[in-house]
Amino acid sequence: MDKSADPPARVSSATEAVLPETARLATLARAMLLLNRESDVRRALAEALPLFREMFAAAAAWVTMRVGERFELVAATGLPPALEAGDRQELRWSPCRCQRMALAGELTETATVLACERLARLRERPGDHRETGELTWHLSIPLRLPSGPILGVLNLAYRSLPHLAPSDKAVLDLVGEILAATIERAQLAVEAAEAAELAQLRSDEQVQATHLAQQLIGLCSVVEVADALFTAFEPLLEPDAISLFTVDPSGQFLVLRAAHGWAVDWIGRLWLPLEPPTHNGPAWALHTGHPFTVQLDQPDWPFHLPTPVQQAGARLSVFFPLRANQRPIGVIVADYGTVRPVSEEQLRFATLLCEIGAVGLMRALDHERTERLISELPIGVFQLDAHGRILQANRALATLLGWEHPDELEGQLLSEAFADRSEAQRWLHQLGGDGILAGTEFRWRRRDDRLIWVRVSARADHSPAGQPLLIEGTVEDVSERKSVEERLTYLARHDTLTGIANRHALLETLQERLARAVGSGRSGALLLLDLDHFKEVNDRLGHAAGDAVLRAVADRLTDTLRSDDLVARVGGDEFAALLHPVTREGAEYVGKRLLDAIGQIMVPLPDRVIRLRASCGIALFPEHGTTVEELLIAADRALYQAKYRGRDRLEVYEPAIAEPEQPRTAHLSIVESALANGNLMLFAQPILDLRREHIAAYELLIRLREGERVLEPGMFFPVAEGLGIVPLFDLWVLERACELNLTSRGRIHLNVSARTLREARHFAVLRDLLERCPFAPRQLVLEVTETTALIDFVQAHEHLQRLRERGCRIALDDFGVGYSSLYLLRHLPIDFIKIDGMFIVDLAENPVNQSIVRAIVALARAVGAETIAEWVESAETLALLRELGVDHAQGFAIGRPEPLALP
Repeated sequence: MDKSADPPARVSSATEAVLPETARLATLARAMLLLNRESDVRRALAEALPLFREMFAAAAAWVTMRVGERFELVAATGLPPALEAGDRQELRWSPCRCQRMALAGELTETATVLACERLARLRERPGDHRETGELTWHLSIPLRLPSGPILGVLNLAYRSLPHLAPSDKAVLDLVGEILAATIERAQLAVEAAEAAELAQLRSDEQVQATHLAQQLIGLCSVVEVADALFTAFEPLLEPDAISLFTVDPSGQFLVLRAAHGWAVDWIGRLWLPLEPPTHNGPAWALHTGHPFTVQLDQPDWPFHLPTPVQQAGARLSVFFPLRANQRPIGVIVADYGTVRPVSEEQLRFATLLCEIGAVGLMRALDHERTERLISELPIGVFQLDAHGRILQANRALATLLGWEHPDELEGQLLSEAFADRSEAQRWLHQLGGDGILAGTEFRWRRRDDRLIWVRVSARADHSPAGQPLLIEGTVEDVSERKSVEERLTYLARHDTLTGIANRHALLETLQERLARAVGSGRSGALLLLDLDHFKEVNDRLGHAAGDAVLRAVADRLTDTLRSDDLVARVGGDEFAALLHPVTREGAEYVGKRLLDAIGQIMVPLPDRVIRLRASCGIALFPEHGTTVEELLIAADRALYQAKYRGRDRLEVYEPAIAEPEQPRTAHLSIVESALANGNLMLFAQPILDLRREHIAAYELLIRLREGERVLEPGMFFPVAEGLGIVPLFDLWVLERACELNLTSRGRIHLNVSARTLREARHFAVLRDLLERCPFAPRQLVLEVTETTALIDFVQAHEHLQRLRERGCRIALDDFGVGYSSLYLLRHLPIDFIKIDGMFIVDLAENPVNQSIVRAIVALARAVGAETIAEWVESAETLALLRELGVDHAQGFAIGRPEPLALP
């Protein structure tokens, strides 16, 4: 465009205003006549726009009309080459700056002067800037009726910054209203025409549309919906092939789901990406929401053409998007082997059919996804009739009951799966009344007669009369959990190594037998047996061999006793037998038989074979005590009397044993002199952090020096426990840890007994020591046994919480062989759970113990605690512990206890 041909930007003055204003009003009148005469809004604007350009001395002008949230170019005049290029492509992208302002309600001025964003983009491109006509500024005039929405924007472009006089703004106000009225009139005419067209829909179209809608009701299959759509489409469009693509669940692809013609072989195999939408025709149709026709063999075909379409020789394709509730559902594609015309009338009616079909297709897709979800759920899902007969089941339920296909369950009574049919009848009866039952556990029988445990949740729909109509529910296989629970319940009363009763079971049974003895007047006996020199077996042969010996002892004791008698393992190499009813003579006879049975066990040491021996102490009840504690002390004293008198013998408790001159007092003297004379020793055993592979802590262990011998706790702690002085050892260890400032080297673990926590005077001393002890926060760990923590839960919780508030951390020791109260454990303030060595020593060979350790790890994580495995004696066990998720390990495989130098 020649720059000199453009009128200059007008500068208003008082002397120039009259004639230009008159001429401008005459031009405005001509424009209004044109706009009123022409029925086509685009033609009307194209003819009137040059007049508006002339009126305001603009170099160029264009009008855009609002369509939803974008603007569409409807007319332009005086454009330079750069704006005319590519079918005025640069004017068609939307929204530009002035359009964004219009959408945001910011184009409030009568005429806003803006630096044109489109022109700025053109100037930034390399090339001859004269192609832009040196245009820079434009006036943006909103097209709106008074108090109405913006219907479009008129842009008048200039080379230099235009200046507006008040009279200019008044005329521009009028122009904006005139153009807005023209656009609104055209829109109303279009809506009226569409309404008339809809009203005049041919009766056969109405019949076809109604028939399709009726067909789709109740169809739940995508293939069935596609067949109904294809049947309606084929006589209308007469395609050579027709295909249905649906949006996959991820929303990233269109998948070929149904077809007639060439595409049949590609069902389920042809996937087209939805992004970018310009990649393929179906994606573009879904993106724009409008049907369109494309000749495929044109050189300027804009989309990727799938190989199957090329191979089929298709030359023309028509794409129909399917949307329901603003949701993209899929696309129907009609393909032709020859180019043929497709009329607007055909496209219109096909689009109407697509609108009807999209709703049915959405319903089918939702049903399909729901069915797939239910089918692929890892838990069983069922639907029953009022009599409990299976109407529908998923694959997981079929697998659970031993069937191959869910269809095989249809028609069967679910009650047949119950191991106890009466439980099924009660369950159905409760559902009929309550309507909802959640988390009920039953034993079911599989098709192969194998019994399993299941957790069933169900709800029933009722009629207005209250009768059950339909029952829906889920089934979860909890056999493994029940097995672990049963194992934990078993372990709470049984020794994991030998399988006989443990200390907890002994104490419970002793309490019950004692009450029975007092009530009936028939006496009973408690026998404690301790293996002689068993430490030599462990030291020379290792724990595995020692464990084998302990199992053999348990077997011999069990075989020797009556079925009503109880045999238990109460400590490392200490066993007990509970007899009731029995006389003193009978108890001594049984005790000798038990010692003889143990004496038949031969143990091969590296240099010789030894015969296993044991000592036995007997206490009679209620003669020697009316409480469990009294009987334990009595039997314990009798046992140590037997040890003192040479071992491999039996002693019955006599009150004289408790007198000062007896051997029991001699043991007390040894222990007390150790505390007074510094004969106690402190050892430290490392604890390995399995996550970071470094030594993170040490446990402090106490030993007693007697001449040249170093006694382990098992040799003197029973004496200290019986005499109630174990807290003195606890406090001695804590004092030494404070003196040595051991926590400065890392985390330190030390043991605290039940008596120290329970007795107020000892607990007060413990707290005073902690107040004076300069240990780093969270670096001191106090270990309490599971039984200690749970036997008096309220007091234990209170005292442990106080210790934690002081900065200590709490470890639950020997977990798994005590009470194992999971409910109480959840509320204990603990930081570590130490898995008892009984589960660890044969971990690699024992799948049950592996399951238990895995369960304990999960339990620890649930309560926010870390796990420590004890008795780790091999690299194989270490590797398995890492695999099971255990956090720390302690045992000979990491390091043996080493003595600490005391001041």
